[in-house]
Amino acid sequence: MLNNVERNEQSGAWVCCMPCLWLRQSKAVHKALLTFAMLLVTSLLVTSPVLFLITTLPEGDQTLECGLLDDACIRERDGPEGVCETKACYEASLKIMSSMKRGVDPCKDFYQFACGGYRDRQPYQPTSNFNTLQAQVDQQLEHMLTNKSGKMTGVFTKVGRFYKTCLEFGEKPVNFTPVYRLLNKLGGYLSPSSSAPGDITPLVAALLKMNGAPLFDFYIDTDLQDSTKFAVFLDLPIEYQINSFFQRNLDSVSRQLKGFNFVENRSKRSTSAESRAYTIIKNRKEEARIRKIQKIVERLIPIDMDPQARSLEADQLIQFCLALHKIYPRHKDLYNWMDIDHRIYVRYNLSFLQESFDYIRWGILLNDTMVNNSTADQNIRNRADYETGSENESLYYVYVTAPRYFRSLGKLLNKFPKRVIHNGLLLLYSSDTLYDIVNVTASENWNTSCYHLTKNVFSEAVGALYVQQYKPQFLETLANRVTALFERLKETLATRMLVMSWLDDDTRTQALLKLRTLRGKFHVWSGFFNDTLLARKMSEVVIDPDDFFATLLRRFKQIRTLDSQWSTKNATQNWQHQYSVNAYYESWTNSIVIPLPMMAAYSWSWEGGPAFASYATLGSVIAHEILHAFDLHHRRLPLDPDLDITFGNERWIWITPESWRRLEARIECVANLYARSFWRKVKFYGNSVDVQFDWNVTRNENVADVGALQISYQTWHTLTNGKDRSLPGLEALRPNQLFFISAAQTYCSNMTAEAYILSVELDYHTPQPERVNGIMMNSFAFTEAFRCPVGAKMNPPKKCSTW
Repeated sequence: MLNNVERNEQSGAWVCCMPCLWLRQSKAVHKALLTFAMLLVTSLLVTSPVLFLITTLPEGDQTLECGLLDDACIRERDGPEGVCETKACYEASLKIMSSMKRGVDPCKDFYQFACGGYRDRQPYQPTSNFNTLQAQVDQQLEHMLTNKSGKMTGVFTKVGRFYKTCLEFGEKPVNFTPVYRLLNKLGGYLSPSSSAPGDITPLVAALLKMNGAPLFDFYIDTDLQDSTKFAVFLDLPIEYQINSFFQRNLDSVSRQLKGFNFVENRSKRSTSAESRAYTIIKNRKEEARIRKIQKIVERLIPIDMDPQARSLEADQLIQFCLALHKIYPRHKDLYNWMDIDHRIYVRYNLSFLQESFDYIRWGILLNDTMVNNSTADQNIRNRADYETGSENESLYYVYVTAPRYFRSLGKLLNKFPKRVIHNGLLLLYSSDTLYDIVNVTASENWNTSCYHLTKNVFSEAVGALYVQQYKPQFLETLANRVTALFERLKETLATRMLVMSWLDDDTRTQALLKLRTLRGKFHVWSGFFNDTLLARKMSEVVIDPDDFFATLLRRFKQIRTLDSQWSTKNATQNWQHQYSVNAYYESWTNSIVIPLPMMAAYSWSWEGGPAFASYATLGSVIAHEILHAFDLHHRRLPLDPDLDITFGNERWIWITPESWRRLEARIECVANLYARSFWRKVKFYGNSVDVQFDWNVTRNENVADVGALQISYQTWHTLTNGKDRSLPGLEALRPNQLFFISAAQTYCSNMTAEAYILSVELDYHTPQPERVNGIMMNSFAFTEAFRCPVGAKMNPPKKCSTW
């Protein structure tokens, strides 16, 4: 099929030092800009920030027209010609060709054309190119932890010792005695004849300090209103499980599903409902969890208790655990709640928090769990103890994630006696946090479990271990290059904003201001190279080679203190786990974060490689995160008063209600196109399963996907004039075709039917191949590149565009 794709007779190239222009467009676009500026002036908006931006931008040049012998002009416009023949380019070419599938028409199914040959080394895992990159990073770090590379010395000695102790622990017989000894220290089992505790706050505080959070969790982060201070964020509970659910219980599911009829009535299926296949998978997971809880209950309840009373007691405890699990919101619930509330976090002062959720004494809880170190933030420490009557109490805020869950939690706790709640919390802490650590036989790969556990409890040290394999000069150069790419993409989006018809003047002004202040976090935190700081943080760590469980419990306590979670200086700079392949938009700082592994993976493209290699891949990722600054969840989040627009009693960031209604129509266009185009049946253990997508849940990501490709392509095409270097073996493909193939292969995936169903139910992103095909079928440039006829699968007559 590759030989049948037309090739452009002209071949060009690109130079990365070419200056970025805000307006490299046609004369029509330039005239539109001037007309818009004149309208602003005549509307007495001379002082408008938009006008300021326009008057300070470079002149809107046309595409350079060069003479035949004007080599300097040609090289500025098009760059060097030819095929990239570096080792990195040969490797990239082989990777691209190995993922493609010959004989597939790109206009019928572009995902199969670009990714049909993709084979991951772990074909039974829900992996994609991003997951493969994460697996490579994990393999690299695991290799370091074994000290095969000789890196586990100095400040990393204790981390290596912890990992080694964990491995040795897996060779010992399973012993649950330390678990029950710990539960006794926390209050132990309360029998029906025991007096019930009047307040569960002390137990909840004790569990939180032991890294256990059956009811809820909290963390300390930069205050959304004042970046110079810390604030408390009350969050949903986190189950500390070593192994991913994707790898669990599938054999038992397989046996349960044989002969089961999964065909569902498409017309009656609600998009908010779960698929029957997913329900069975979820139920099987819950059954396995119940069996684990039952094993702990058998040891927790005294053996000499009357058998009937013992059975009733066990049933009541399991009912509490199941009831709590049922009120945990689904991913779809969280998404819909954010859509209704128009904000991710709801801010409470301490008095209103206590009034709203009175099942916990919040002041005592926060004071008890946060004040563990003399150098803890004085501002938080003073304000947390509201019972002292501090005048500043009303000024202290707690940010609550999903308040609806916390209201449901209060109703649930009122249904059970406090004695049962006490026993249930101990039971959940044992099953969700401790069980898999002690019961090493439950792990499919204890070495991998030890790696993930070490990474979780020594995240800063492991981050430093990963970062220090690179020279600071390389990291600085890399960050600067990504910053340049980021700024070019912003420039392209700014030019598009100036001529978008759905933006009114107020919205255009605020959107451009928000875009101008949008930052990129690409530089690695300098603290990762500060061995003195790392040594100070590791000085409190004690590794007992003969008692791994006690060592882990000590570490659990340490990571819950303020000093262990944060450096009191430069806290906001340590913005992520450097080894995580997870780009994201940070709304409260109006910043995007691109992790080091993703930046480093495409560093070869700046060393003489083709421009499309970075723009189609990393450029699309960056543009995707930029657009999240303008998605539906960030239109009413009052963080920066300078960006707020007030309409009546509502406060909006960057967009007016009128513009939002016009944008919603465009978003609905994307959702309708996806709904019409994609309906998939998958083979699930021999049965045909209808998989239906909830396009309301994925619409944010879909819109960002579609817009990101258009922005990254326009940026690349503007800078290169559509000409670029080729890769060896791929000379038959034009540069614009290679651009779209590279963009698609970012999302090549190889997942099982189970993983696909879970992805549909639990992920905010559209799964592959629908994600790739949906992005491409909305791109005019794509259909032009592959000459797709109108009406073909990949070239629907109506395309949707927002940005």
